[in-house]
Order: sequence, then C-alpha cells, then structure tokens
Amino acid sequence: MFDIGFFELLIIMLVALGPKKLPEAVQVFSRSLMWLKKQTTKTKQEISKSFGLNEAYQDSRNEEILKDLEDSEK
Repeated sequence: MFDIGFFELLIIMLVALGPKKLPEAVQVFSRSLMWLKKQTTKTKQEISKSFGLNEAYQDSRNEEILKDLEDSEK
C-alpha cells in the first residue's frame, strides 16, 4: 500500500528516537548484532563438530591433492 522498504522504515524509526536516545539505540543494536554473530559462530562450530564436517572436508581435500599430484607425475 505505502511501498515502504526495510531501510526506509529503519530511518523513520531512528528519526523518531531523537538525538538523545539515538546513541543508546545504536549501542544496543551493535551489542545485539555482536551477540547474534557470536551465537551463529558457536552454532556452526557445534554442527560441524557433531557431524564431523571438518574431517569430511579435510578428507575430500586430501583426495583432491593426491589426485593432482598423481596427475602431475604422469
């Protein structure tokens, strides 16, 4: 109906906060973003550890290297 995107809505919300609350809002947003990034990294590591993805990736990479070495020797 109004065709307002996410960033336009974000700018409107920031202007509505006013100059006194803006620094505090930015701090809270940046802390939340860092927390989310940290949680995402931890989750990726846990999934990788539980499924052994690092080992599977390393095995496939080692096979590629060996194949390249064998091809270069011929």
